[in-house]
Amino acid sequence: MLSIFNPKKVIGLYVSQDTVDLVVLKSGLGGPKLIKFGQAYIYPKKDQHSGEIIPESQTASVSANAASSNDEISKKVKTKEEYIIEAIKKVLIENNIKPGDVITAIPSEEVMVRYFQMPKIPKQEREAAINFEAKRYIPFRMEEVVSDFQVLPSKSVQNSMDVVFVAVRKNTIEQYLNILNAAGLKPVIVEPAPFSLMRAFNAAQQIDTKVNTAIVEINLNVLNVNILRSGVPYIIRDIPLFEITAEDKSFEPVFEKILAEIKLSFDFYEKQFPSEVIDKIIIYSKLPLENWHEIVGKELQIPVEVGDPLRGIKVASDVVPARAAICFGLALRGLTEPFIDINLCKEKLLVYKKKELFLKVVFLEASLAVFLLIVFKVFTIRAAAPLTDELNKTLSERPKVEVNVKSDNMPDLEKIKNEMETRKDLLENLISSRTYLTPRLEDIVKIIPKDMWLAEVNFEEKIDKKNQAKITRYLSIKGYYIIDEKAGEKDIVNIFLSKLKNAIGVNNGMSRADIVSVKRIDMEGKNVSSFEISFTGP
Repeated sequence: MLSIFNPKKVIGLYVSQDTVDLVVLKSGLGGPKLIKFGQAYIYPKKDQHSGEIIPESQTASVSANAASSNDEISKKVKTKEEYIIEAIKKVLIENNIKPGDVITAIPSEEVMVRYFQMPKIPKQEREAAINFEAKRYIPFRMEEVVSDFQVLPSKSVQNSMDVVFVAVRKNTIEQYLNILNAAGLKPVIVEPAPFSLMRAFNAAQQIDTKVNTAIVEINLNVLNVNILRSGVPYIIRDIPLFEITAEDKSFEPVFEKILAEIKLSFDFYEKQFPSEVIDKIIIYSKLPLENWHEIVGKELQIPVEVGDPLRGIKVASDVVPARAAICFGLALRGLTEPFIDINLCKEKLLVYKKKELFLKVVFLEASLAVFLLIVFKVFTIRAAAPLTDELNKTLSERPKVEVNVKSDNMPDLEKIKNEMETRKDLLENLISSRTYLTPRLEDIVKIIPKDMWLAEVNFEEKIDKKNQAKITRYLSIKGYYIIDEKAGEKDIVNIFLSKLKNAIGVNNGMSRADIVSVKRIDMEGKNVSSFEISFTGP
């Protein structure tokens, strides 16, 4: 992973509710060292336009209305995105950092994190199976989100695997990436903020994977509760709070709500896992906690520890860090194990790498071509003079001869014409009889039964070597289904096959359909059968 970074320095940047935090860590023999920290407020304390921040979608209409009444005020209206870009540029300039690669995070309230278990599946089939299963847990279509997942071996159920699945709306992450790009930054890793927080406390040796730990983060108006079981996040909750500030004289009303939400989260976890309890709580807040953590420990009868992301990190003498645990966790991802390896911008990073590799290859090929041309030209110039003299001498001594050019006769030309027309007819036949995979997949998705899922779909079209006008097709469908005891073991497959036969998009160009195999297997105590159906034709 470090190949995309400077091997000695890693930059973490996080856009929180009111600030842009920047952390630069440097690797060393004694562990990570904090060499730079920066923090810039996103919004000025007194906004010149009555503190109003107008979303980008409404900027045009507000500006038009304001222009008709007061041109000076309309010019001062800024969007939220513009404020963030200015804050990012400010924190980079103040810390003398050139824009480049950064690791960043999406706020918890913008991300969907789900945990579920599945039967063990071969690696080459996991992505399709997990995305299919995730539809049950995500309230959006998969086409509307950007997602990533990590598979962990299950410690409780044999022949199964634990899946941590993360998704974010496409428009949300694209808007965030556009902001960073506008500030001159290139995000190479984007992860959920709770994972960064977990990494920071794990690096500080405050998380023990042998005990169940709850991380409670208190922000200005959001409470985030993360419950880890054996180091894996099982529950992540975001609870809105009354807006609080460091100037408030009393936090009691907010504290009562926080304590009630913590209890509610713990009760839910213990109902999911009746034999387990929360063993430890880590509380972290940018605001002064006073004696909150002690009261929480007494109320819940659970050991409480205040989160300290700087534990185990050396701090340069001229750096005074603020409380920015998420940003520390982001920078640590470039120097330590990822804890949970999730990256929501893998596709964009892959595109960037391909472009970078392509440009390097083009540059090398062009350089090599220029070098070879220079060498060839030098060699040609040196060899041209004696060769020219020898050629002229040979031509002068050679006797003149006449050359007769023979043209093709009409029968030969007619034969060539017929061959070309035959090839043309063959190509037109192949093009007109060709079929496509997309309509087949669309019909399969429409008719697949509820308790059935597919593992593999293969489709091939081949031209017969003996008869090139003939095209052979082959479609293979493999999957699994839960056996309905009321119906026969093969009834579900037979019904599915019958529907496939009647679907024009599936059997187009294939007249024969067969059930290749049906095999019963056991998954978590449930009767499941694997099956394979094949279509061949014409």
